[in-house]
Amino acid sequence: MVIESRDRSEGWRHAKLDGHTNEKLFAEFLVRDDEFITEIRTHLLEISPRGEPEISVDGAKHVDSIFGDKTTSKVDLALNWSSGEQINISLKKSNSGQVWLISLPRFLSAIEFHLDREIDLEVKIGLSLFIGGSNLVNYESYFDQALKLDKKKNPEFVDLEIHQSRLVSQSIGVNFPSVWDTTLDFFNSNIGLITKLSFSQGLAKSETDAANVIVYNRAPSGESIFSISRIIQKAELQIASHPVTAGPRNGGSTLQLPTGFLQMHHPQGDNLLQFHHQHKKISKL
Repeated sequence: MVIESRDRSEGWRHAKLDGHTNEKLFAEFLVRDDEFITEIRTHLLEISPRGEPEISVDGAKHVDSIFGDKTTSKVDLALNWSSGEQINISLKKSNSGQVWLISLPRFLSAIEFHLDREIDLEVKIGLSLFIGGSNLVNYESYFDQALKLDKKKNPEFVDLEIHQSRLVSQSIGVNFPSVWDTTLDFFNSNIGLITKLSFSQGLAKSETDAANVIVYNRAPSGESIFSISRIIQKAELQIASHPVTAGPRNGGSTLQLPTGFLQMHHPQGDNLLQFHHQHKKISKL
């Protein structure tokens, strides 16, 4: 059905109900929805531009990275007004899911690039043990020592650790408490940057290639449009009272974050960091 056959106020609601996967069509529904445009103008732009913005679809666009190679932009849709205002949208087609998948070496290098300093060795050890795989190459003695104890005291998750070639948080915390405390402190101290990279910038070199808005296409209820800068601010505030902790299952195989969680993911090849977004958490920040 063509867009013009619908009332302007129907576009956003219809797009959510139908769950369009065509981002161009979805964007056209968005810019024809008065409520959506009012939200953008009122809360996300310093001035209120007139007229409807032009749409560009940037999904899977490759841009320059901070490492000198190419990386995939987190911008799915860009709305551009004739007066020069632009909103870069990251479109979430489900209420939870992957928001950033990255290898441990590139993650650590990205953090060091933005902080302009080297990350503490204990953090590197803690994350290497938690993510595992080839990241254990310099820390195999830690891994073997922990497994030996886990076989005696924590047999309920030692099979998982062997199968996934990594340690869960409970094992790291018991065997190497200073390492794990420092690792958790790293996440708490840098949650703003980690949230920004996960949702907005990734490894993109230029801020113009970063998303500044999240739009949930199929949010069950409540807010569907979120400013990423506000998500970052609220995540930093939440850490003061609710610091990063390990998840309750499997000896702590995840890290619970203000916006979702982090887990080890092994798609094909090596173990990677997989950051997840969760609408239910973000909407409560």
